[in-house]
This record gives sequence, structure tokens and C-alpha cells, in this order.
Amino acid sequence: MVHATFTRLPAAKQARVQAALLAEFSHHPLQTAQVARIVDQAGIARGAFYKYFDDLTDAYQFVFQAALTTIHQGLPAQPSATNTAAFVASIQAFVAQTDATGYRALITMHYRYNEGFLGATPSALGTGPDAATRWAVTTLYHQTVRDILLDPSTATARLAQLQAVLTKGV
Repeated sequence: MVHATFTRLPAAKQARVQAALLAEFSHHPLQTAQVARIVDQAGIARGAFYKYFDDLTDAYQFVFQAALTTIHQGLPAQPSATNTAAFVASIQAFVAQTDATGYRALITMHYRYNEGFLGATPSALGTGPDAATRWAVTTLYHQTVRDILLDPSTATARLAQLQAVLTKGV
């Protein structure tokens, strides 16, 4: 978790560090990322990096979470299996936001390399009568986004495939 020392930095310095993190993790998988490149680009001392973050993984998780928060802002309300048009539109909006916010390379790097490196955790079990449907819709949503970002040339086909599945009912 990011240390309080980082949150107390002036906004301009925080932005410089975040830009350096984004550049590093957008071009290098977490397992080959280097603190040296980050501190050099950010113009900070190596010791300062460790006052802001525990390690590279901590810094990665910070910038990745910041990216997801930014990308998700302004997206449509959570669609459901009965609202397929909004569901498909939200995927298109998410992909467009990864481009508009400059986070596409980071998210693609995450799916391609870092997701497996960090290890996976199981999804939470839902409760209620529609829990299974919500789980299936969420799983399909994330897999479709992942597939489109990893192979953009298949976006139309993947969205059509998703639309067909949702129209039939999950």
C-alpha cells in the first residue's frame, strides 16, 4: 500500500512519480521492471521510492488501481444480462477509456504478463437469487475486455459473440 509520505507530496511531484510508474509498467513486465528507471525518470532518489512504496509490486498495484479508477469513471451503470445493449456499450466505453486515459499499454501489459506473475485469487461468491447470473455476466464482461485488449482486431466478433450469449440468457 502506498505510504502516507507519498500522499503528502506536492501534486506536481506525485504526478511525476505516477508518470514514471506508468511509463515503466507500460513498457516492462513487473518481473523485469526496475526501480532505477523509475527514479531516474521521476527525478527522485532511490531511497525516496522506498519511502513511498514497499517495493515494485506495491508501486505497480498503486498505479494499476489508479488506472482502473480513472478508466471506470463515467462508465455507464453496471449492466445486467437483461440489458445487453448497455452491457456491450460499457465494454466499448471501457476500451475507449483505456485509450483516452493513456492506460491501454498498462492494462495490456497486466493481462499479458503481470496478472499471472501476481497470482490469482478466486472471485467472491455472491448471494441472492441472481448471484449466479451476476457472476457469469461479470466473468464474461472481464474476459471480453481482456480478449479485446489483447487482440483488438477481434473486437467486433467478440462483442457479437457476447451479445449472442447474453441474448440467449446466461
